[in-house]
Amino acid sequence: MAARPAGAGETRARPLSASPAPSASARRLHPASLVFDVGRRFLTLATWGLAVLFFAARSEQSWYLLFLLPPIVEALVRYVSFRYALEGDRLEIREGVLVRNVRHVPYARIQNIDTVQGPLHRLLGVVEVRLETAAGKEPEAVFRVISTAQLAELRAGVFGAPGRPSSADEAFVRAAPEGEAAFFRMRSSDVLLFGLSAQRGLVLVGGLFVALREFVSEFGLEEHLDQPLEQASEGARSLGPGSWALLLLGVFLLLQAGTILWAFLTLHGFRIERRGEDLRTTCGLLTRQTASLPRARVQFLDVRQSWVQRLLGRVSVRALSAGGDSTEDSQISRKWLVPLCRKDELAAILAEVQPEAALEALEWRRVHPRAERRLFVRWGCALALAALPAWWHSWGLGLVASATALFFGCLLARVRANALGWALGRRAIFLRDGLLGRRLACVRFEKIQSIALTRSPLDRRARMARLALDTAGATSSVQRFVVPFLGLREAGQLARALRREAAAVSFRW
Repeated sequence: MAARPAGAGETRARPLSASPAPSASARRLHPASLVFDVGRRFLTLATWGLAVLFFAARSEQSWYLLFLLPPIVEALVRYVSFRYALEGDRLEIREGVLVRNVRHVPYARIQNIDTVQGPLHRLLGVVEVRLETAAGKEPEAVFRVISTAQLAELRAGVFGAPGRPSSADEAFVRAAPEGEAAFFRMRSSDVLLFGLSAQRGLVLVGGLFVALREFVSEFGLEEHLDQPLEQASEGARSLGPGSWALLLLGVFLLLQAGTILWAFLTLHGFRIERRGEDLRTTCGLLTRQTASLPRARVQFLDVRQSWVQRLLGRVSVRALSAGGDSTEDSQISRKWLVPLCRKDELAAILAEVQPEAALEALEWRRVHPRAERRLFVRWGCALALAALPAWWHSWGLGLVASATALFFGCLLARVRANALGWALGRRAIFLRDGLLGRRLACVRFEKIQSIALTRSPLDRRARMARLALDTAGATSSVQRFVVPFLGLREAGQLARALRREAAAVSFRW
């Protein structure tokens, strides 16, 4: 059996009769958790619940409502069986009835305590808490829901535990007024631009269309909609070009209004506070979400700038960390450390997030001089193949299309080769890349998991190599640190230097 990674809470499953008695300091969830748990399950089974209510109303037989009992019973069982206790050096979590699950999570392994608080949460004085270790993508435990007093006690117990290797200063957290330690606040103009670039209006309209289609299909309403749809089709044929243009403009403005509304509901009041060594992000208008990220946990820092952001002078900052991301399916993922900011603010943000990522004293080095030729062969050939259909029309058009393809292939190769570069800092390695947009990546030496030199047949012919670094938590090629088109000797020297630097520091999650 594969062992669970270090940092995971120890989980044991026992029969009810064999489970030890809970600690005298065990705490329950807040009674309001019944309301939120039942509501969440009803939303998950929204189609089923609507169908039950529909058939109960049509047949006038209330026994159909018995089908709504399972979610209520499940929420009640969870509330009665869930317990947690703050022990000397660990958090103990118990849940289950027939099979009792007991998890012991050492305080030293807890990475984040994230919170979500909607309008109803604030009205009742409760909060949903997600607790994470570096064990995986899912939260180690979800407290749905506890009171704000219990949250303060949980944070004080976890971050104030003796021997915990986190330098989060909880005394400072309790003493500092909310928002006083914020080193970055997202402007309203940046929230607006982020919303327009995200285009969530299309997603919302698509989701509503799919939901409406499923609802119509579920209750057999197609025959009732045939006549209205036919009348609408006849009306559409009678519209002139001006009317269609106004209609399309209205739809476009409606979509933009929807995506802007989503952005302000999601990112209103976005700020990042430095509390000890923890970065705490808070955002949201109706639902307030708080996510914490220890600076030492950042594995990979990625600064992105699309071509639109380049025109507007804006950048986005992503932070890849080991372990889970409990904010991934909620308002905004923790990986978006800074969704959007002005380019002149980047240096100050990087100084707070990772002092090793200072860009001022870096000596950037370019890739191999023949990198432009390699890129031209790749893109020039691809564009030339795309121009082949023009030869079937006429020789003149084919020559023009091929010449244009080769010109753009040369231009793209030169732009990409000039943008590629790498640099060694005092405690980190940097990579810059881009074509229309720009990218800047940073990995600290202590976070390097593996170093690989690879050579394709073309690399061997040109005496080149590509260097790839892996960090904990990298899940896709987009999140990897790869320096292509290095000279063979230069790649070997860089790999040896990185091995020495990585071996000289101890790895920390």
